[in-house]
Amino acid sequence: MKFSFVQPRLELRPYIESLWVFESAYGMPAADMSMCVPNGCPRLIIPYENSFIAVVDDRVQVGQEGALYFYGLRDKSAVIRASCRQTGFIGIEFRPFGAYPFFGIPMNEMANQVQELDEIFAHWGREVRETLGNLEKVEQKVDFVQERLVGLLRKNQRYNALIEFCVTTLKLADGRMPIRELEQRTGYTRRYLHLLFKQHVGFSPKALASIFRFQKFYRQWAQGVSFNELKEEMYKYFYDQAHFTKEFKKFTGNSPQQFTDKISNQFGRSLSLK
Repeated sequence: MKFSFVQPRLELRPYIESLWVFESAYGMPAADMSMCVPNGCPRLIIPYENSFIAVVDDRVQVGQEGALYFYGLRDKSAVIRASCRQTGFIGIEFRPFGAYPFFGIPMNEMANQVQELDEIFAHWGREVRETLGNLEKVEQKVDFVQERLVGLLRKNQRYNALIEFCVTTLKLADGRMPIRELEQRTGYTRRYLHLLFKQHVGFSPKALASIFRFQKFYRQWAQGVSFNELKEEMYKYFYDQAHFTKEFKKFTGNSPQQFTDKISNQFGRSLSLK
């Protein structure tokens, strides 16, 4: 199992959190949970070799080889499975506000949803899918997808400096910022910010902040920090241990101690350490 992280093209860097290629000679490891947890990023996933399934709340979503899938912002984890053969995915994780400038779809309509790009962006999705199928090397596929995304960006011109400032401010604070402070810093009302986030992000500022708080601890787990070590710091971010446990379980399906002590998730760990 291998993740290779690619530096996005210069024009794409303000909008893309990470671009990666996942490769495995034997599908997804049977002994690994292979869990994708919420990180505030909508995703474009391209399974170029082998299909996969994603299980979310006991619902099974099938990703067919050669298709392009857009995953809106999520607040539920997904367990990924793939058959035991050569497997390859390209993943593009947009920043929380980063997908809207390309596709122009109100992100609240895509929250916790997955759609083939052929369905929501028909001509572009079909063209990209057909061309990718004719390219042999994964490097060619990655370059072509980036080229077509740059084309969309230049055509649509939907950049919004206010939403970028708000998301960046919340992330730098690891979600520890009252929304009233965001109102004061921007000069805009809570209602206006909520509407802006609804269109560009898909979740409210408060909901996105809770994902950033969770990610603070998830990244430390990925680095090997134990739950007992995490407990001391969590009170800076949550009212109490019960609140922390409730949010952690919402995003992973497990309590913090169960997750850190019993869950094998090398897939998620590798993805988190980009």
